[in-house]
Amino acid sequence: MRAELDQVYRQHRQALFSLALTITGCSGLAEDAVHEAFLRLCGRQEQPTGSVASYVFAAVRNAAVDCCRRLKRDRTLTETLFASTPNTRVSDDEFCREDMTARLQQEIEALDGSIREIIVMKIFGSLTFEEIGSVLNTPPATVATQYRRALMTLEERLRRDS
Repeated sequence: MRAELDQVYRQHRQALFSLALTITGCSGLAEDAVHEAFLRLCGRQEQPTGSVASYVFAAVRNAAVDCCRRLKRDRTLTETLFASTPNTRVSDDEFCREDMTARLQQEIEALDGSIREIIVMKIFGSLTFEEIGSVLNTPPATVATQYRRALMTLEERLRRDS
């Protein structure tokens, strides 16, 4: 089981962190949630049924929710999914890309929490709709519909604002 957990962590560490960050709104809490989830998983003896990746995503999601409950923090997003380092010189193309990334970031942050989680797990985690459904305890068809609607909403908002 530990070898499988190691493989899932190496393959999905950024997406797991992004999911936890989406839920907690704080990088410190997100790191704690990922660590806590893996500590819990390493202590378990039973093998998960189904995808190990979706099992790990569910564990990280649950740990992040637990961190929020324990600490009773406000869910302010002080950090973003698209952390970038500042550039001293920026070309016109880079400026346009950075502007578009900032606008996309704002629109993603404006989405409902569960929809934001779906976007993170699908795009950054490369999970299937079935795996995301098992994490969220939602039918895969519902997850797929919510994902498509979120993409249409994002596209519509970005076109409207440009």
